[in-house]
Amino acid sequence: MPLSEEEQRILHQIEEQLKADPSFDFKVAQRGHSGSSPRHLIWSSVVLVASLLVVVAALQISALLSFAAFIVMVVAGVFLERDLTARGRDQLSRIPEELRRRAARGAGPRPR
Repeated sequence: MPLSEEEQRILHQIEEQLKADPSFDFKVAQRGHSGSSPRHLIWSSVVLVASLLVVVAALQISALLSFAAFIVMVVAGVFLERDLTARGRDQLSRIPEELRRRAARGAGPRPR
């Protein structure tokens, strides 16, 4: 269903206000992408280490239990790797923005 003229005008007005706000882009970029929050990193790390301990301890009890803990450890490692990759990608994407800001302020790269 298409927007009415009034709704289009309001939407355009909101877009202009967001474009005028210099901190909006930074706030949105700071939130990160797809699960790269510090909480996910911490939980993935804790589960990874705990499951490693369970694997070692379960080797004396049951091979099946040890295998199940190993699968949990691999899944936690995959989640940790994805979170770290997303965080690194976000940081790398901010580098050109920082260079543009420095160039706009006249503080280009420092000579060595």
